Formats: sequence, structure tokens, C-alpha cells
Amino acid sequence: MPSYTRIPMKLKITILACLLLVPVWGWAAPDSEKATDVSISLVDGMAVAPNGDIYIARRAHNVISRIDQKGRLTHVVGTGHSGFSGDGGPATKAEMNLPAGLVFDKSGNLYISDRANHRVRKVDTQGIITTVAGNGTAGFSGDGGPATKASLNLPSGIVIDNQGNLYIADRSNNRVRVVNSQGIIKTFAGNGENGYHGDNMPALKATLDKPFGLALDKHNNLYIADRGNNRVRKVDSSGMISSVAGDGGFYFIGDNGPAYRASIAGPTGIAVDDEGNIFIADRQNNRIRMVDKLGMIRTVMGTGQQDYNGDSELARETNLHLPFNIVLDQNGDLLVIDRSHYRIRKLIMKGNRVTTVAGNGVKQFGGDGGPSQGANLEFPHGIDVDSKDNVIFADKAHFRIRKITPAGIISTIAGSGVRGNIGNGGPALKASVHPFRMRVNHKDEIFFISPSGFVSIVRKVDAKGIINEYITTGDSDYQKAVLASGSGVSSRSDITVISQFSDLAIDKKGNIYLSDRINHQIRKLHPNGKIKTIAGTGESNYFGDGGPATKAAFRDPAAITLDEAGNLYIADAANNMIRKIDTKGIISTIAGNGKHMDSGDGGPAIEASLRSIDSLVFNPAGELHIVETNTHHIRKIKKDGTIITVAGRPGIQGNYGDGGPATKAMLKQPADIAFDSKGNMYITDMGNNSIRKVDTKGIITTIAGADIYSAGWDPEGEHTEMLDIGPFP
Repeated sequence: MPSYTRIPMKLKITILACLLLVPVWGWAAPDSEKATDVSISLVDGMAVAPNGDIYIARRAHNVISRIDQKGRLTHVVGTGHSGFSGDGGPATKAEMNLPAGLVFDKSGNLYISDRANHRVRKVDTQGIITTVAGNGTAGFSGDGGPATKASLNLPSGIVIDNQGNLYIADRSNNRVRVVNSQGIIKTFAGNGENGYHGDNMPALKATLDKPFGLALDKHNNLYIADRGNNRVRKVDSSGMISSVAGDGGFYFIGDNGPAYRASIAGPTGIAVDDEGNIFIADRQNNRIRMVDKLGMIRTVMGTGQQDYNGDSELARETNLHLPFNIVLDQNGDLLVIDRSHYRIRKLIMKGNRVTTVAGNGVKQFGGDGGPSQGANLEFPHGIDVDSKDNVIFADKAHFRIRKITPAGIISTIAGSGVRGNIGNGGPALKASVHPFRMRVNHKDEIFFISPSGFVSIVRKVDAKGIINEYITTGDSDYQKAVLASGSGVSSRSDITVISQFSDLAIDKKGNIYLSDRINHQIRKLHPNGKIKTIAGTGESNYFGDGGPATKAAFRDPAAITLDEAGNLYIADAANNMIRKIDTKGIISTIAGNGKHMDSGDGGPAIEASLRSIDSLVFNPAGELHIVETNTHHIRKIKKDGTIITVAGRPGIQGNYGDGGPATKAMLKQPADIAFDSKGNMYITDMGNNSIRKVDTKGIITTIAGADIYSAGWDPEGEHTEMLDIGPFP
């Protein structure tokens, strides 16, 4: 394929001028590729244009791509950078943030749920982008007024009727809202509370739970993939709501019977054909199911197994993995976002055959050898800093451990990109890994937890880059030690004891401490291999303060850490407390009043409310930091015992705040933190697929995963020329 960078600049400008005069669904950009050769990674939304071209919202790339009828893929909206910009100008120069739902109106205008920007945007047939709903602030407001002044909260699925009314799944407001042709917004379904209530009554009085996909039938009945309720709901033309599929169960049952008695698990996509058949992306069941006009449900695609087995001769024999969204094309065939197979598949109704129309099945990975801000990450988790101030982290869904040098260059130091636990005794770069929590010892050896079915494994990468297994919960020595010291009743069987490592800590002598969250115990592994239970009776409870830790009870010890003196600290997560075991083995509670809330900043830590404690780490100054993942913030306990927030806004998720105070920034499911020798804090901002840094002045920046096409470094790790009309990856 000829390189765009070799086209003369005058010709480039001429091409751009021509593009802006062509309808959005008719663009012909010079960067097209064969769609089935491209790594599309995660796709959240899909729509079919009036001319039959397929448009996909590539979440991880922050672009909208078109697949034309010749099977060529072209980027048509978005620069690839994460952000918000471009309104009033060419869509190719706009920035988006996790685009999701897509839909075309009958005139050929494209509408986009710019999800993390809390807006819905429109690209007209001249290629100009504008905002049509949402003011950019997450929240709920504005009903009865202009849609552009209203607050949305993670808008997801969208659909438009023949009168130009735009329906929006206002996901985190637990509502469906509608914008009429005059631009006025109102709530159409849902009272804002989450839960399941209200069938056979006005939709405005019903409750929804994280609604996602939307569809309309030819009678303008609205169908809602009520994801959190494991149901598909219908709002008829009179405004009454009912369930048409799903009994609320999060599992698979009910095929060939009434749909309302079947179970569907986390539905995210929905489509309705002209005959009134309802197609459902039964996401967690790895199936596409259909409800016919008589209300009977059956599987039309997928076996329930998730392993990729190609395009089988029959759709029922083709495996899917978390199918996310579906749409019917102009021929009545069903297009499926086979999300975690990284493909777009087509179910050809005549013959029940399956073909792949886009995606090569590879989750895009890139950036190694270049600036870390240009790298793409997938669910970064455990993190630590070595003796040279290199940031070491688990790029969990890329199945790698990566390093960022103080100069900002990123590389992989363990993992071939294949999930698994193979390769012990050889180079870590050639091994398959599945890294989770990790710690680096004083020798710069990396120890990391790797789940493997019912077994938890700790593996070690030495200073020479050789990987080995260190301990597993299936080892006979480990099993004997656990049985000898008493294990939790919940994990006992006639055969063995099940353990699950949730965190590890390493002391100066090389002892490794492991939290066993299933058995509610803490174990100590000596370098000579001796294993001992040092805390927890195995009972799920809360007692024992003031006495030996071995006689105390925990509920879900999720995280552990050590201070300089060798005292051990435990996140007693389900008790919403932090407990301390001193060097004499005596336990006490140092933070948390036991209430599952966010409160107490500025007061004594022992009186504060904590929840979702997933990591504990000391900074060089000896202050204990607490990562509260599901409330999206990080707190610390000062030397005087008071607790304060140091990063993120309690209970508010987002991707915001770089260049300003960390306490005003938004995080999304931070998983772990680490400190360098200067006291800078590094955060695995898991939900935002980034590594963020809070300097010693409290200012936050993103140092990895900021956007995948930045600084002239493309996703394949090859340096590219930056064009004045924007990057063309």
C-alpha cells in the first residue's frame, strides 16, 4: 500500500478539500486498508450507512472507521487522540473519548455517543461535527430545555426514528432520554433509580439498571437492553413498559421456550427486523439469541464457548466471545461485534452462515521502544518502582510486564503477549504470562501473582530476565502448611484447600507475605521454602484486636504492605477497615469505622469510612496510601493519624485533570500505586488504560496510554511523520 506520507503536500491539501465536500458515508480517504487485515481491537458501536457501508466505533482508538462494500477500512472521524475538540470543523480533526453507539438518520447524518465526553455528536453529510446533546459534565439535568445544555452520564446506545427523534441510553443515569427534532431533551424511560421495577406501567415510573443498546421496530416501539437487570424491555407507543426477554437471572437457560422465562446475562445490544423478530447480544452467555413474534427465544449464533474456532459452516457452531452490539444490514443479515475476538462478523440469514467482515483477531499492542505516552495499554494493574526509578507495571490484558524508564521510554520486559504460565526456566520475554499484582524486591527481582483457574501462582523474573515459578497454591508443601495451620471453612473440600492470592509483600530479608482472600488468612513464605500462617483463623468475621494475629478474623483481606520497621498492614476489605500486625504479632485496627461509605477526610483515620480497598502502599515519607478502586480515588493517612484524599474525586469516575491538582482530577478504577525515590506517585488508572503520575507538588499527568497516536509514535512502534491534517494511523 503506498504511504500517505509520500504524497506531495499540494496534493494532500487538494485531497482534504475534496473530502470535505463529500457526504460522510461516501468518503474515500487515502489510508484505507483491507478490513480483515486490520487490528480493530475493542469496538463498542456499529451502524450501517444509507449506501450500505458499515461504520464502527473503535473504543480503544477513539476513532470511527468505515468498512466500504469492497471490504476496505478507512478512518473517517477522530484523530485517535483522547479528548474533546473539533466541534464546527472537519470530523477528521475532532477528538473523542471512548465513542460507543452509532446511528444514521434517513438523511445520512451520523450520530455518535461520545461516551466519556458525556455528549452525543453529529457528523453531517459534509463531514462537519457538532454536539447535539450533552454539556460535557457527567450528571443529570436539563429536561425540558435544549439538549446541548443538559447533563448526560456515559451515554451509550442511540437510535433515531423517522421523525428525527433521537433516543439516548443515558447509562449511568439509568434512563433513556429523547431529543426531539427541535433539540429539546426529556426523559423517555426510567425514573433515575437503578433496579428492576415497573413492568406494565408508565415507563417514566419504572427503574432501569445501566441501559445500553436501543432499537426501534417499524411501529416505533422502543426496545432497551437493560443490562444490569438481565432483561430486554419494551416501551410501546403509549409509553408503557414491559419485559420481552429475560427473567433477571445472570446465566443461560430457556432456549425454545417463552422469552420472559429465559435467562440472559448482561445484554448489551439489540436489533429488530421488519418481521418483528428481536435479536439480542447475550453478552456474558457468548450468544446471539432471537425472540420471534410469538415470544419464543432461541440461540441463532454462538455455542456459549468463547475460544475462537473460525467461521464455522453453521452460525450455531461459531464461537463468540462477549458479543457486544448487533445491527441489521440492508439485506437483513445480522452484523455482530464479536468484541473479545476483535472481529466484526456477519450472520447471513439464508443458510445461517458466518463470515468475518473486519478485524484480524489481534488485540492491538504497540509503543515499545518509543515514548510511553504513545503506547497503548489494556487494563494495567500491579505496579512498582525499581532501584533505578524505572516504573514496572503489569499490562494485564496485553499479557505483558512493561517498564517505563525515567526518560519516558517504554518496553516489554516479560511476556510474549500470550496468556498463560508457560516458559519457566527461560527468558521472560518468551514466556506466556498473566500478571496481576506485583512487587519488586531490593535486588530488582520481580514477583507477580498470576491466576490460573482455581490455582494462584507467584512467578519470579530475576535480574537477568529469567522467569521461574516461585510458589503455587497447588504445591503439596503449600497445601500441607495450610492444612496444618487451619484454613477457612469456605475453601475446604474432601480433596484439597482452595486458596487465592490477592496481594503480596516482600520484607528486607526476602520473606514473602501473601494474602489468601478466600481463607481470610495471611501467610509467610521464608526464602528456604517454609510456609506459615501468621494471621487469621480462617473464619470470615471481625475480631481479635489487641491479641495475637493468628487468633483474629478477617473478611476478604484484599491487600497487604509493610512499613520500614517491618509492621504488616492489611486491607480488611469486607470489614471496610485497615489493620496492623506489629513485629510482635499483635493486631489492631488503624483505619476505618466499618461503614461501607466515603467519609471522614480531614479527621482521624480510625473514624473514617472506607470502601473498596484494593491496595495499600507507603510513600518514602512513611505515609500509608489507600487505593479505593471502585470509588475512584486515593487517600493517605498522615503521620498524625488524619486521613485525606490525594488523588481523584470520591465516587466520581472519568478521565480528567491532567496538568492540575490530583485532588480535582478524575480517575477510573485505579488498581495500584507505587512511589519512586523522590516521592512521585504512579497510578495504574485501569479503567482509563493509562499510567498517571502525581508529582511531589500534587500535580497529575498521564505518562503512558494517554493516546495511542501521539508524539509521532504509531501503535506498531514505528516513527511516523506527523501531518498538519492529523495523523493517519
